[in-house]
Amino acid sequence: MAKRLSNALSPYLKKAADQPVDWYEWGEEAFSEAKKQDKPILLSVGGVWCHWCHVMAHESFENEEIAAYINAHFIPVKVDRDERPDIDRRYQDVVLRIAGSGGWPLTVFLTPEGKAFFGGTYFPPDDSWQRAGFTTIMKKLVELYQQDKWRVTTVAEELFKGTLATSSVTSQGDLPEELLRGTPSFLLSSLDREHGGFGSAPKFYHACAYEFLMNHVLVSGDEPLRQAVETSLDAMAKGGVYDHLLGGFFRYSTDAEWLVPHFEKMLYDNAELLRVYSIASSIYGKDLYRSVCDGIIRYYRDFGTDEAGGFHASQDADIGTLDEGGFYTFSADEINSILRPDESKVISLYFGIKATGPLHHDPSKNVLHLAKEPAEIAQELGAPLAEVRKLIASGRHKLLDYRSGSREAPFIDRTVYTNYNGLMIEALCVAGNLLADRRCIDMAERAARHILSTYWHDGRLLHRQGLDGFSEDYLFLAKGLLRLFESTQNDTYRSVAVELVDKALELFWDSADWGFFDARPEGQGYLSIPVKNIQDTPVESANGIAPSLLLLLTSLTGDTKYREYAEQTLRAFSTLLSEYPMASHSYFLSLQAYVRGIRTVETTQYFEEALRAYGPHRFVIMKEVSGVVVCTKETCRTYPSFAAAQGDQV
Repeated sequence: MAKRLSNALSPYLKKAADQPVDWYEWGEEAFSEAKKQDKPILLSVGGVWCHWCHVMAHESFENEEIAAYINAHFIPVKVDRDERPDIDRRYQDVVLRIAGSGGWPLTVFLTPEGKAFFGGTYFPPDDSWQRAGFTTIMKKLVELYQQDKWRVTTVAEELFKGTLATSSVTSQGDLPEELLRGTPSFLLSSLDREHGGFGSAPKFYHACAYEFLMNHVLVSGDEPLRQAVETSLDAMAKGGVYDHLLGGFFRYSTDAEWLVPHFEKMLYDNAELLRVYSIASSIYGKDLYRSVCDGIIRYYRDFGTDEAGGFHASQDADIGTLDEGGFYTFSADEINSILRPDESKVISLYFGIKATGPLHHDPSKNVLHLAKEPAEIAQELGAPLAEVRKLIASGRHKLLDYRSGSREAPFIDRTVYTNYNGLMIEALCVAGNLLADRRCIDMAERAARHILSTYWHDGRLLHRQGLDGFSEDYLFLAKGLLRLFESTQNDTYRSVAVELVDKALELFWDSADWGFFDARPEGQGYLSIPVKNIQDTPVESANGIAPSLLLLLTSLTGDTKYREYAEQTLRAFSTLLSEYPMASHSYFLSLQAYVRGIRTVETTQYFEEALRAYGPHRFVIMKEVSGVVVCTKETCRTYPSFAAAQGDQV
């Protein structure tokens, strides 16, 4: 076997190098071999953090018999979805058409030209519960390919044409200002009033939705909506989806109660949530929200940053052989053995420790969550509140020391991706401003300097070393740099942000139907299909955030061309979002910014005070003026103090 993946830059690909499957990286070599040998391609897309990717690898790709069959009848291609979101996005779409759902691992069968004819996500190795196993499926597809290739080709062409027809369709509709008025009520109707969050299990965070709703509540004073937002933010912060010993959120909840997560930690989730909880902390003043922010910052300061300052992409869910969450969970016996009896009693009440926990694969283990408030525990035990708080602090410290010192930590993907780093740079600046934590700004600035010195040269931005950037790399980094300019008033960051947006317009703008393509439509298979994504999956979309970014540039530069691009982007997706408003909450944040207007606050005397106070779609600039000057759209007003300006809903 060639072991082609052994030299890959992606840790996910490198980990697959020793599997008995003769994997190829996505590229010309794989497609040439498929055509030369007239074999279908088995495309496997996943991530180094992905539990079910590990399961399928262990059950099928590390199975000598199954691997031998794959090598004999397919050209197997392995793709890291973080490294190649363009490949993942296109084949997720076609699998959604084929199977009705997507996710990771993504398993797609392609013609030698790269056109899908069958696919799904995780497949068990053998038939079970009236479901065909991976081996059965492969044999049937090989038989079909060898004996009825015309049928395979026909299906592949129909799927390809269907994807091509809908991949970048935009309607150039009217600006949907009326849609903005109904969106808060629609989102409120979608919230789980009991457990918080949107919809039912599994539950994802939808950070942009909460930012949008908090902005709306600030202006409207809608009390039921405020309560619903706080219920959700409280539930996520208290649930098992948050690492209560160290900090940072896991990827999503498998249940409606936010109790049992998939235990991978993703940079993009934590960046979006740091931004949202910083805003919530500023508005509502809850210690819980500030604690969440401090935990995310602590995790990335201590474990999520490389020596040069860039932020790591993810941390795995598993340790050992498919032990998901084993690093983070505790049995009741472990709690009793680690802590003193008085600590154990309080910690067990605080974290909801029971003899039988909620993990299906290991019921002895508990997922730590905030089950009771310290005041409740004090009342229940008849103990002083100060003593309870002291025991919680000492118990948490001992559990963290035990976890860190005696357990194998899950693998960290130390790849520095520009798009995710852009999100974290922005979030740290928001947190640093609102929480008055200069360390956050320093972290953001180190990351920005690293990205700009390593990935930005001669007007070209990289996604990671050796790979050209996508539109979201340019736009997310520009958004982060503008917030860094606000925090530091270093005009270099503003200038580079303008260059990045101008380059994104040059490379990715659809001049015919408007909006940004995710990548240049070139390459094998579905890469030839132009795609303009608007859906916030798994992260806020480039076309969703682009209008607010462009509107901010209009305010900062005075160049109205950016406003025109913002309006065109909003119009390009207005019909789709009218029909499917849950597809992109980042779009509604941008629409909110367009309708309400970007508010620039110019001041020198009250600069620090202005930075510390949150206002929807507000940007603070240090400028020698008398008092405070606030500009919205084409109107500017002067106030004697920032307090006076705040009274005007700045």
